[in-house]
Amino acid sequence: MKKIFYTKLSIINLLMLFFIAIALQASAQKQSKIAFNGYKGNYIYNLFKPASKEHPDGEVVGFRLDRKELSAANWQTLYQFQTPGSYYELKKNYQTAINNVFEYNPATNYTVEEVWPIFKQNFNYDSLSVYLTQQHLAIAFNLLLVDTTAKNDLVYQYRVVQLNRDGKEGLKYSSGQVSASDVFIANKPKKTNRKITGGIFRMEWKAKAKGELPEVLLVKRSNGLKMPFNRILTSYAIEQRGDSVIYTMEDDKVNKDMLYQYTITPVNRFGGGAQAISDTLQVAALDEQLMVPKIFTAKADSINNNIVLNWSFMKAEYVGLVNIYRSTDYENDYKIITSTNGYNYVDNDVIAGQRYYYYLVVTDRLGKVTEKSIRVYGLVHKLQKSAIPVNVSVSSANQQNVITWSDYNNDTRGFYIYRTGQIDGELKPISPIIYSSKSGTVFSYTDTASHLTGKIGYAVVSENLSNIRSDFSRMVYVVNSTPPTAPSLVDFRILKEGVYLFWQDTQQPKQSIGYNIYKKVGGTDYVKINRGIVQGLNTSFKDIFTINDLAISYKITSVNAGGLESVFSNEIEVVVDQSVYAPTSLKSFVNEGKIVLQWQPSQSSVAKYEIYRYVRDASPVKIADVEAKVLTYADANFVKEKNNYYFIKTIGVNGKISMPSSETYAGNR
Repeated sequence: MKKIFYTKLSIINLLMLFFIAIALQASAQKQSKIAFNGYKGNYIYNLFKPASKEHPDGEVVGFRLDRKELSAANWQTLYQFQTPGSYYELKKNYQTAINNVFEYNPATNYTVEEVWPIFKQNFNYDSLSVYLTQQHLAIAFNLLLVDTTAKNDLVYQYRVVQLNRDGKEGLKYSSGQVSASDVFIANKPKKTNRKITGGIFRMEWKAKAKGELPEVLLVKRSNGLKMPFNRILTSYAIEQRGDSVIYTMEDDKVNKDMLYQYTITPVNRFGGGAQAISDTLQVAALDEQLMVPKIFTAKADSINNNIVLNWSFMKAEYVGLVNIYRSTDYENDYKIITSTNGYNYVDNDVIAGQRYYYYLVVTDRLGKVTEKSIRVYGLVHKLQKSAIPVNVSVSSANQQNVITWSDYNNDTRGFYIYRTGQIDGELKPISPIIYSSKSGTVFSYTDTASHLTGKIGYAVVSENLSNIRSDFSRMVYVVNSTPPTAPSLVDFRILKEGVYLFWQDTQQPKQSIGYNIYKKVGGTDYVKINRGIVQGLNTSFKDIFTINDLAISYKITSVNAGGLESVFSNEIEVVVDQSVYAPTSLKSFVNEGKIVLQWQPSQSSVAKYEIYRYVRDASPVKIADVEAKVLTYADANFVKEKNNYYFIKTIGVNGKISMPSSETYAGNR
């Protein structure tokens, strides 16, 4: 099974170009595949040795890039250039280059400060082979030329010409045809899987292998159903399994309860040739409760002899289909009567005097089906408004508030309790319907909410058999001093510099204004680690500290406006596994009588790399230690006349040793 993993731009090894250059100097006008379309224009390789006015190559002091359209007879000069002759010239080229490559990662790419001291020793590329595999440096040294003025609808040919000191032309070579319409041969990736772990979206596509294995992907994301797709830089992997190519991608820069759409397109190493755009994959970390209708009512219309259903959602844009179920029995025999993507429905198939019960089941845009909504019922009856409940009072007992009232209507179906946390503040319903047994009696309701503080107001509304509600009763108030409810820790994420905590606060209505974070390391006691209160709108906290192997536990509390703190939440334990990983993409080739190894860095914090070699029927032997920043090694003492096999281990800064890397071999192939 062949695997290729990418978390940054994969760069083709430029060493092969130096051998091509030798051949081209012997056949100056020969056409070769040296020009490619890309994300920022057309890319052309300069295969000549370095030359500048300050450091000429014999009589050669510079170069010229020419271009002509396919149908044109004459060449057009695009620009003249030379190999950078000074640090400042290379620095200037570098700044331009980082804007002309398909992907640039300042955390892993080499800088001018690293390569200039090496280059200025001899002003040749002999010691820069590893560095020049990165496109931005190849462009900065004018080994890779970019034509950003190429038009998408034209076919071009390019020519690179040596310029001598006396102004005459030296050797030259021309490219084959190149156009923005040149496509990268690949089959369309089909969506196969998606999942969400710790707030990170993980997606997978699959395609039949066709042509060369893609090196890079063009990834685009839409932040909503009707929003445009824009390119994003994120981590992905490309893996060949049998005759299939598996594309996997992660995105951790997402918001909860937002729907995202993604596409990927295999492209060439310069970002060109995009054609096989994948299936669109939709992902969202949606709370299923957000899909359940927050309001669902049934209103009987006795004049038109129908029942009008109305509902609404907290996240209406993610609703795919609403299925309406009805029965004349509250518990049994519900049948679907219609499906809609709207927000209301008029049931005209009703019989006056018959009570009908309804509930909704929602299917979201990702195909998930919610639980049943609350049940409501409608009864076609004479339109008649109920009188308000009377003798309303409230008392506090055992940290609970008990509301009592009387009702003298003869057509009351039930009552609703409303509550506010302010004097003359907005009233909000807190109870389901409280069914009436008979008029003229006293009714009561116990508010069991444990997070209420301050002065709390209540009012009662009655509803008659036609679902028409009365006005509010008079307001009654009580003073509560109950601490808020504790939140619930739900997840964590380990970072290089610490831990991210995530929690949920399900208080309705929300009474806390913030949170305190408590931490325990090893066998110590819990200690509060936040200096100031964590604001109530937040549901996450970043604890910055130096990672070690000790077990860490967290608890949190809620704090209300009166300064009262809840009991501790549940405990969540974080065990930090500081694993060390081997380097990737190990390659080998023979050069000047040595076997040269090259690899991509480990994703761990590296102290050094250990290089091992063996031949068949012999045990592996460590042949070298190299520093963490070194990504190449030349073995001059390999076993002649045999295949020499190599692998590398990472020694982490924590002293741990990785598993062996993938193997490579060279020698007597």
